[in-house]
Amino acid sequence: MKKEKKAKPYVDPYFEEMHKKGIILTIISLVLFVGVPTVTCIVYDIMPNFGTVIATGIGLIAIFVPTGIAEMFGEVPIMGSSYYLACLTGNILNLKLPSAINAIKVSGFKQGTKEADVVVGIAIAISSLVTLVILAIGVVLLMPLEPFLTSEAVGVAASNVLPALFGCLVLGFIGNDVGGGVIIKGRLKAAILPFIFFIVLYLLISDMYELFEGFLMILGIVMIYFITKKMYKAGKIEVLLPETEAESIEEAVQNDK
Repeated sequence: MKKEKKAKPYVDPYFEEMHKKGIILTIISLVLFVGVPTVTCIVYDIMPNFGTVIATGIGLIAIFVPTGIAEMFGEVPIMGSSYYLACLTGNILNLKLPSAINAIKVSGFKQGTKEADVVVGIAIAISSLVTLVILAIGVVLLMPLEPFLTSEAVGVAASNVLPALFGCLVLGFIGNDVGGGVIIKGRLKAAILPFIFFIVLYLLISDMYELFEGFLMILGIVMIYFITKKMYKAGKIEVLLPETEAESIEEAVQNDK
């Protein structure tokens, strides 16, 4: 007897199309990113030794590969198909991620839906355009504003931009409302143990902490996943769905029975 082929899981045509376009755009961008320096090296006969490049970059690879993997697991659920655009334009943690989170909060759409994906895509695209406009203005006004930009007050303010930005992001995660009418009570309880663990670890090996930052991010994601799952089953974390969605889930459960 022939084995029956397993049915492929249903994928919304919108997400499938966006995924295909994202892959094509990424391939084109990679060809351009790698192609330009490669062609330049060939034309001017300055091609570096491959072994030397690997030996020099192995330290960076060890740091940024795990970090990139960890960021992908944390950011893709929020950004959806717009993650392709965010990766190509860069500045994800400082600009694209806050824009995506704020767009979902303001719109009220549930994370993971087509509506939320479209809103996030618009937010990331606009944030990229705004960045380009600001950079263009900065280039034009760089010389006239040089005394102001190099002043001590601006230097102090600039050093506090990132802490202020991530502080705002943390405030966005404190509330129980995660958007789309979904309320998660007690969700921060799952982060208490990992938070204490990594603070203690940093105090113990502060000099080596940055070397293992990527691996620690992955470890943190795994820890929070299992802790959240255990606390949810124990009833310490409660998920409240919108009435319509809760009713549809209840009907589906009854139909399965």
